[in-house]
Amino acid sequence: MNGIDISSYQAELNAGIVPSDFVFIKATEGTNYINPTWREQAGQVTQANKLLGFYHFASTGNPIAEADFFISIVKDYIGKAVLVLDFEAGAINAWGNVGARQFLNRVKEKTGINPMIYMSAEVTRQFNWSTISTSNALWVAQYASMSPTGYQSTPWADGKGYGAWSSAAIHQYSSSGTLMNWNGHLDLNLAYINASQWNDLAGRSSATEQNNNNSNSELEDDDLMKFTYEIIDAKTNKSQGTVYFYDGNKVVALNNIDQWKIITEIYKDTTGKSMKHYKWRTDAPWYIRFLQSINQKAVEVAWK
Repeated sequence: MNGIDISSYQAELNAGIVPSDFVFIKATEGTNYINPTWREQAGQVTQANKLLGFYHFASTGNPIAEADFFISIVKDYIGKAVLVLDFEAGAINAWGNVGARQFLNRVKEKTGINPMIYMSAEVTRQFNWSTISTSNALWVAQYASMSPTGYQSTPWADGKGYGAWSSAAIHQYSSSGTLMNWNGHLDLNLAYINASQWNDLAGRSSATEQNNNNSNSELEDDDLMKFTYEIIDAKTNKSQGTVYFYDGNKVVALNNIDQWKIITEIYKDTTGKSMKHYKWRTDAPWYIRFLQSINQKAVEVAWK
């Protein structure tokens, strides 16, 4: 999945129309600063049905106080967005890995969710992160150059690893990104996780179910398993063009956008929920694993 991260520097950017699968938004910094455009930007992301995340830029204050401040601002999105500690600049010297761990643990204590942590590849090797590497996913920054670029499917890495993390969940590989519908530079990111894993990191399965008017107990099992997906070619980073629908029993191919539209509309009218849609890449073929799990070797029929 491809995505961007933005702040008030991109106040005029419409996050809903700039190409991306996910968007991280700066929400807070320290214990006083609030991004004045964060809520508007978040609305653009959710309205476009993109994946959402918020980050707190660590300052030099008390880590627990900064965590409490961050949570107090984004509280309405707990369980709906991935939470991130942006660990760089002065916090590296003021907090070290101990302060970072205090922040992360505080967020976990108050929300039940393990936030991600963002840092440069160098910082992953500067401290011993073994106590959090298994619980807090890594968003790493490592650039090959400052040259303008579009999305990349295999961004450069120095091959030195990420310390206690065996791999990064997300790689920020440029701050000079150029994308449609925005005439400035953007931070570009490649996620090595899919939409379902993103939602797991957001804590969606635990937090949102409590607040959903249509609880799972009110739905039939096959309703819960209905979803659509498309396959993204890892070489071109583009969809192969077909949307597949799992009807709770088998997978069928949709060859017309109206078929997809009517299915999702009926599902929402019936359940009160939006049908989940996944984008599975050919270099991480979850669609093959799914077909294997339901004992289906190939799509049985294309709707005509």
